[in-house]
Amino acid sequence: MKVKKTIAALTIICCMALSSHGLSAEAAGSYTYYQVKKGDTLSKIAKQYHTTVASLKLLNGLKSDVIYAGERLKVPASAKRSASAKRSASAPAKKKSISLSAADRKLLAQLVQAETGSSEPFAGKVEVALVILNRTKHPEFPKTVRGVIYQKTKSGYAFVPAKTGKLTRIQPTKQDYEAVDKALALFPNDRRGSLYFYNPKITKDKWMLSRPVTIRIGHHVFAR
Repeated sequence: MKVKKTIAALTIICCMALSSHGLSAEAAGSYTYYQVKKGDTLSKIAKQYHTTVASLKLLNGLKSDVIYAGERLKVPASAKRSASAKRSASAPAKKKSISLSAADRKLLAQLVQAETGSSEPFAGKVEVALVILNRTKHPEFPKTVRGVIYQKTKSGYAFVPAKTGKLTRIQPTKQDYEAVDKALALFPNDRRGSLYFYNPKITKDKWMLSRPVTIRIGHHVFAR
């Protein structure tokens, strides 16, 4: 009897150790970010990414199940890839694409010129255009280029050139148009996902400065 009890106790300890190791391994592995939306719970997010609430709490250092809209959480990248693979196996992959009218292409080139002028490198111009394009596929922004550029905020408009009314009078250069076309080519597969940009020497907004940086080009910091 004593032998049986000893074996049972060892079995329980081993199971607990393996379980703990599994959580640690998942937490130590590669991860991506998820922005919490209104109505989200850890349980809902865990189900979406094929993981557990305990794993999410360990990965993010959470002491409770309370999360807030707008908060960014780490989620297992491997689980996301696994879910994507299952969707790909069951249905043809749908590639997000976008085509611009001549008027919208010019408007985007005008914004690129207004925000970068001649002081920013070509790569910086491309990334500014990508910010606009990336916003069109993000649920928190309008679905069109024109809608994103003229999106209204509490302070007026999302972009200063649109706010001042000078945007449509700006003459974009050939390089600005080339940057827009380059961004359009990169857009469907853009992995950085930049949604914001700012000049760190000018911007004082704490929320903007807290955003995860995707890349720094010229005088601009790009973030998401």
